Amino acid sequence: MQTILHFLAGLAVAGGLLHAGESRLLNDGLLAELRSEAARAHPSAVAGKHKALAAAHEARGVRLWNDPMVGVGFMGAEQMMRADDGDVMIGFEQALPKPGMFAAERAKMEAMRRAEIENSGNAALNAGSEAARGAIELALADESIMLQQAQVEWMTAIVENAKQMAADPMGSSTDALRMETELAKEQQMLDAARRSREGYARLLNITLGRPLDTPWPALKLPAAPPPVPVAAAEVARIPYANPKVRSMKEMAAAANADTRIADRERLPEIAVGVDARLYSGTGDIRSTTVGVKISLPWFNDSSYKAKIDAAKSRELAAASDVETMRREIASMVTMAATEAANAAAEARAYSGEIHEKAHKASKTTEAAWISSKATLTDLLDSSRTLFAIRLEQRRMVAMQLAALEQLHTLVPNR
Repeated sequence: MQTILHFLAGLAVAGGLLHAGESRLLNDGLLAELRSEAARAHPSAVAGKHKALAAAHEARGVRLWNDPMVGVGFMGAEQMMRADDGDVMIGFEQALPKPGMFAAERAKMEAMRRAEIENSGNAALNAGSEAARGAIELALADESIMLQQAQVEWMTAIVENAKQMAADPMGSSTDALRMETELAKEQQMLDAARRSREGYARLLNITLGRPLDTPWPALKLPAAPPPVPVAAAEVARIPYANPKVRSMKEMAAAANADTRIADRERLPEIAVGVDARLYSGTGDIRSTTVGVKISLPWFNDSSYKAKIDAAKSRELAAASDVETMRREIASMVTMAATEAANAAAEARAYSGEIHEKAHKASKTTEAAWISSKATLTDLLDSSRTLFAIRLEQRRMVAMQLAALEQLHTLVPNR
């Protein structure tokens, strides 16, 4: 007895049911191509790259030395006094770096840069995942159209049989009229499915940044569900693989650097200055003074301590935020792995014994109807049951692929 997988393969070979051109299997290679294309072209991914580049520029912009100060002054007095003391004053002052301040500021900006890189990677992953999910929806639409086309062809043959049976003097035209009505309804459903397929294709083109009416070949879902990763193993990979968690860990590192910056700010600021006096009449230097200035931060010690305490609190909050995000991602990973496992199990069940029994029941009922031992209602019910099982098997495979795509986004392979 023919299984659903052989049945679908036969439809594809008999072919011509969907679109011109060869169909493409929606395998890992094609999904990887679509993810890569979306990651290159999607505006969110491009914006993420620019933000990461801006953070890299900011990291290089951290200064060890503050800008020096230069001053000039002029004296207004009698010529003798100006000649003796000098009437032009030129000053230069340079603040010295506070110990550890540059290293802390650089560490903060480097952490921010790494966080933006992770955010950029997350944007690219999301763009690729959106494209992959669009392709899965398109493939499911193509599989549905294939099954509906086969259903229409079967009903067309049944209509002819019903007409022949009605031509018999002992026959009735009721079954033929009803089958023609059912056939018209199925044809309308098939036309609607084809229009929906065009919509899915346009949505995928929008995601990929392609022209709206770019044609797509018929896509085929895998015949059998692929393996499902172990949920516990995927959860263990979250701290190292998930870009959101990695980004928040970098933000926690930036918060730690903020604490060190606040601690360094309470140190006295020291500046070295040089002042020179010269006489404008001859250009001779009359005197030179070298001095040191130091700030007195102890008067605002309570303010500095408050800033340090605030920075420490933000650092602790950032560490807790990392754990919160890890737990949220762990819940999503667990749900996605469970959905993938359930969909795979149902897909295998619908392609095995369930399908075989429904297929046998449909053939038996059809033979019984031809020999007038079964009603048309029984024939239609058995046919619809078989169609629903075939469609559900394809839908379960698509659901599993979507769940695996969610897993790929949450814990990508690096």
